Amino acid sequence: MNQFKDKVSETLLIPLYMRAKESRRADAIIRDLIAQRIVESIEYDYSKFDTAKMSEIGCAIRCRFFDDMVTEFVRNHKNPVIVNLGCGLDARCQRTVEGISDVAFYSLDLPDTIDMRRSFISEASNESYISESMFDTVWMDRIKSEHPFGDILLIAEGVIMYFDEATLRQFFNDLCDRFSNAEIWFDTMGTLGVKNQNRHDAIKNMEATFKWGINDGKILESWNQHLSLIGQISPGRFFRSRQTILMRALSLFPGIFFRLYSYLGYRIS
Repeated sequence: MNQFKDKVSETLLIPLYMRAKESRRADAIIRDLIAQRIVESIEYDYSKFDTAKMSEIGCAIRCRFFDDMVTEFVRNHKNPVIVNLGCGLDARCQRTVEGISDVAFYSLDLPDTIDMRRSFISEASNESYISESMFDTVWMDRIKSEHPFGDILLIAEGVIMYFDEATLRQFFNDLCDRFSNAEIWFDTMGTLGVKNQNRHDAIKNMEATFKWGINDGKILESWNQHLSLIGQISPGRFFRSRQTILMRALSLFPGIFFRLYSYLGYRIS
């Protein structure tokens, strides 16, 4: 049964299933009991993802990376405000900062997805759901108004690559127009990854397509003078014992890896 009204929203099932699958391992990189429960509750043919071994480890490492980013940010800032963009059915707040009263956490996604989310994941005491597109500016104005002195961390996991450059340029410019003390971290494809997406072990089974990729994170600095690159990171450097031989080899050459995929972080000042 397909409960999704658009192609991109349906892709949330890939990381959901991979988090649940990873959680059952003795050497799990992440533990997500909520994902396990949701997978058992949603009627869907997950078997088409069972051969996607690179996505399986990739989703686990990515989830852990962004979870750790949230934890570190909260530890190092006095007034942390976390916004999980395109949250889908990701229980990031529950895995990281649930119940910490001085941490404001926002989980944002399209209205249909948030409606589905509410049926599976209750808001934590310090969490608020936002039923909007990440490209709307209403939520940005709300965050700015409610947290004028907040230290803002924006996370966009598994989202950015599905949108074209014009849309993304406007998005980053809108952020820079409103925030002056923020960071945004996301993952995206490189140009080679976009070009060869028909070979992607999980996405090839979906109708959604990658529309944007970047090899050099410095390029975004030319989009807006208030954007500065914090880091461009290859996931191949993490949990190497779980990586495929190919990924371990590519991780030795970050410039090549970035043509396929990377994690990117920017400061908005």
